[in-house]
Amino acid sequence: MPHDWLRFAPELVRLNLAKARHARRLRARARAGVPGAKVSAAPAPCQSASDSGRAHETRCEACLSFDRATRYRRVCPALRLRADGAFCSLDSAEVRPAWGRVVAAFALPPLALFLCLTLGAWGVLRFGTGLERLSPLDVLWPPRWSVIAEQRRAHFHELALRAIAAGDPARANVALLSAAQIGVGDPAQNQVLARLATLGGYHSLADEIHARTLAAHPARAAELALAWHDDLLLAERPRQLARLALAQLGRADAPREFWLRAFFESIRHPGVSAELLASEAAATPPHSGLLHALRARAALDRRERVAASDELLAFEGLLPGQAARRFLAFSWRDAGDARRAREAALSTAHPAPQGEKALILHALFHNPARPEPARDVLRPLFSGPALDAMILAALVRDPDPVLLREYAGSLAEWASLPDETVAGLWLAARRAGDVELAEQAGVRLALPADLLAASPAPAGRNQLRPALGLLRLDRELLFALTDPR
Repeated sequence: MPHDWLRFAPELVRLNLAKARHARRLRARARAGVPGAKVSAAPAPCQSASDSGRAHETRCEACLSFDRATRYRRVCPALRLRADGAFCSLDSAEVRPAWGRVVAAFALPPLALFLCLTLGAWGVLRFGTGLERLSPLDVLWPPRWSVIAEQRRAHFHELALRAIAAGDPARANVALLSAAQIGVGDPAQNQVLARLATLGGYHSLADEIHARTLAAHPARAAELALAWHDDLLLAERPRQLARLALAQLGRADAPREFWLRAFFESIRHPGVSAELLASEAAATPPHSGLLHALRARAALDRRERVAASDELLAFEGLLPGQAARRFLAFSWRDAGDARRAREAALSTAHPAPQGEKALILHALFHNPARPEPARDVLRPLFSGPALDAMILAALVRDPDPVLLREYAGSLAEWASLPDETVAGLWLAARRAGDVELAEQAGVRLALPADLLAASPAPAGRNQLRPALGLLRLDRELLFALTDPR
């Protein structure tokens, strides 16, 4: 019996090839007008050569190669078994190949196996791993297999969020890593994953997610780069932020002033300028002024004030705008030239948004031993419209408990304040060591108990970092919190 199943496939092909040759010969004889072409003058190759070739009179010779002739019916449907032997039910002129049986014999078993395996895989994915939105078609139809990866990615993304809500960081990290390594994901989902990776300290993973998202959605590059910018700022990674800013400044459609601000704030951190100057990133900057800025900050890092002053003088006038104004003011301050720093802050060469100059002057004048000059700069802004972010940024950068209390008292009822303003108050209160104000803001924001318990001592940046992912903060506040001074 096993031998018949081994003979089945080759016999199926051999017999149908022989029948095909026989049919071609008959058609050739008919076209040539040969007498008897339509009459069974000679048996087909599968029939007994000593018989007449007529139906039910001619024995089947091909079935003799099988141990049991009945199994030959799987190869040839014309086989008829009688008590006196196996006969063909067709005239030799009617014998044709049955290629449908060949296709069925070779295709149906793999297809059946494929169906069993794929439906089994669907059952495991659907009921074993919780992919509730996965349909059988997603597994059965190969062009839809990419949907499986996206469903798994969404599933692990949801698990990560649940683990974070349950306070299980180990489980959240596993789910996060699994989600990030599967599928492509939509931009909104990727931004959440990148933020979770950033807060978990998986910075290279966050960069990889952002880079893949940018590459997959070039039409939304400007929007997606902003999300990457915020994660780098949140994680206080000035080197990577400076490189991203340089790349974006090379794009014609990028918001120029925004990325200049990011670049100039980043290179004020020690070591960033020297590293960029030594890399290919700054070899051909989008503007020559950026090279002067890098050289000036590198000289300041080396405490070479004369060289830094020369570069700052070369930089002046090359790049208009508020980002350049801020950079010049703080760089002249770091170079020890208070007069030039003040002149840069008060320059009227380019229009400044309301409160921008005061924010710079507050940072220049801040002195805990003599606080009034800096306070006098900010107090007039308390009544200004939509300046909460700038005022709070100044109080986060240079904590002042007295001025913070004055500002909090000038605000309307807390219930009507936007979350961004209350989050800024909480951050400024923690930085200033104002326990009461920090608790009030924390309760309003519904922060976890461990964040509500503020210490009387002013909080440093590292102490505040776990809370940043839970707060809705203006970018001004993040820049202030990560100020390198």
